[in-house]
Amino acid sequence: MFRPLTWILLGVACIIIALLLWDGKPAAGGFFVPPSKPSTGTEKSFYKEEIINPSQHLPMVHVASLVDCGDGILTACWYGGSAECAPDVQIYSAMRGAPQAAWSQSYSVMTRELAQRDLMRPVKSLGNAVLLYGPHNTLRLLFVTIAMGKWSGSQLNLCTLFKPNGFHSPAKRLAISPFFNFSELVRNRPVETADGGWCVPVYQEFLGKFPELLWFGEDRGKITYQKTRIAGGCTSFQPSLIPLDKNRAVALMRDYTDKRRIFLSRTDDGGLSWTKPLPTDLPNPDAGISGLRLSDGTLLVAYNDSTIDRSNLSLALSRDAGLSWKRIAVLEKEANASFSYPFLLKTPDGLIQMAYTWKGKQIKMTSFNESWIHEQALAAGKGGTP
Repeated sequence: MFRPLTWILLGVACIIIALLLWDGKPAAGGFFVPPSKPSTGTEKSFYKEEIINPSQHLPMVHVASLVDCGDGILTACWYGGSAECAPDVQIYSAMRGAPQAAWSQSYSVMTRELAQRDLMRPVKSLGNAVLLYGPHNTLRLLFVTIAMGKWSGSQLNLCTLFKPNGFHSPAKRLAISPFFNFSELVRNRPVETADGGWCVPVYQEFLGKFPELLWFGEDRGKITYQKTRIAGGCTSFQPSLIPLDKNRAVALMRDYTDKRRIFLSRTDDGGLSWTKPLPTDLPNPDAGISGLRLSDGTLLVAYNDSTIDRSNLSLALSRDAGLSWKRIAVLEKEANASFSYPFLLKTPDGLIQMAYTWKGKQIKMTSFNESWIHEQALAAGKGGTP
């Protein structure tokens, strides 16, 4: 006869097994790679730096993301407050109406109180967020709430933003984990799919580190979603997804081992299956990374070029789909400082936009074109300082 403790242990075991085996299959539509005009190398080199939130003056801001809303409009979001996981953390946003225009004042789009009201359950704090811009000029916010503890007690939620004053549709929690939806987070750039949906890199931090993908679709006006897993265990997480064509893609991942290297996994079937993540020759101090594909097929990655800290933020290129990498530029370098969580986005005008956390106090953005990248690569190849 089973005792109560036995039933409890069996229940816990079943939850753990379900968590480890939880995995779906995406629709076999593949990735959408927008056509791009290859750079001729004759365009004038362009590079610009700016602070997105110059007058915000919060004790802590972190984890920025960007989205192109068409017609030259760029929208950013990030979270900020007194400290990570604190009750006063809010998710903020700002907009830029044209490539050379100034950013708007920062405004709050989600608070703990609003999330509690919408979700009808306790919320301790807020965290990472990304933006999705889709058909009918719809701007959606995918964001993290923390129910208890820290990041392992997090859940993912989705709402629609209507205009830059915090007005939004009621947020809804996404049921994507068998363990009370705990420990699901988002971090990197969403990728369009061939069937008009989205593939969003997400990850799980319960009983290990699991790089995952969240596949969004729409059926008669209703959002559909399912989660698949790239890999499991305690090796890598926070994937940055880079489609090479409709079926092929690579995922660059943050390291959680003593190797201190960026990990890479590949798919040849539109994300249905992935190779075992293997370390590259680029270092990683257990920190976020971001990558994208340039017009000629070269891969670009923004990363902390260190095994110990985040005091160096650099760029590297790969011309063989991630097999080997060449360092081309150092964007930030200061002892005992932190430059973290880069987020890369290529806009239709051909510019690469990169937002990142600057010393934990501001959200900084750099904009540059492929001519500037080629210029840096050439200088690095000659042994010069880019």
